[in-house]
Amino acid sequence: MRHFLNACVLVLATAGCAGPVRYAPAPEVELTTGSLDLAREAGRMVEDRLNQDGDFHPGDLVRLSFPFTPQLNTDQRVQLSGAISPPLLPPLSIRGMSTAQLQAELEARYRPKLARPTVSVALLEYNRPPPPPEIFVLGEVVKPGNFPYRDGTTPFEGIARAGGGNRDADLSRVVVMTPIGDKLVARMLDLSATLNGSTRPLDYLPPYTVLIVPPTGIARDADRSRQIRQIIGFNGINVGSAVTLIQP
Repeated sequence: MRHFLNACVLVLATAGCAGPVRYAPAPEVELTTGSLDLAREAGRMVEDRLNQDGDFHPGDLVRLSFPFTPQLNTDQRVQLSGAISPPLLPPLSIRGMSTAQLQAELEARYRPKLARPTVSVALLEYNRPPPPPEIFVLGEVVKPGNFPYRDGTTPFEGIARAGGGNRDADLSRVVVMTPIGDKLVARMLDLSATLNGSTRPLDYLPPYTVLIVPPTGIARDADRSRQIRQIIGFNGINVGSAVTLIQP
């Protein structure tokens, strides 16, 4: 699995360039230990979340229940290969499946074998529990940190939970990094426009979002992708090809 989030200065190779393009924090921007530690924690948790493909992982304990043929009920550990051995069936790889997908797959496979092939699937025990849903707010806010996720959180609420922007905050170029599938999608929001009366709607934040508020001291550039990379680098996060940059 690619490790694309580390606490270090950002180095990104831009497609079409002869060599890597290096982005470093502006000399007057200090990377504090607390900021680097928080960036490292955000990176670890987001990477853990992206590694959680499907509901089942080796070592998890799965219960298969057959309401009409209870003699087939069984609890099984997911093998290192990602497979289980359902009764009357050959081993079945369940890596990457959701609980609903596994239930549908089992009922399809049992249809030729059982008069009533209803199966219920329950995950009884995680070998490695998923990380708790949180959001991270980094950069020029009063209290950078990680905060428990709750439905309906907007970028404004996320920043407010971190005490709001400090006197150096540039709310016109807030970077939002969102895990989607096995990728991170990075985009830039102009929250100052909303404060000044823009009616453009703001999306709710999903779990494991990373909000980055840059300082006004970072040089502006006409290329928004370059700006996003520079702002991410200011927070000491290293992201590779798993990040997709969206132009606003």
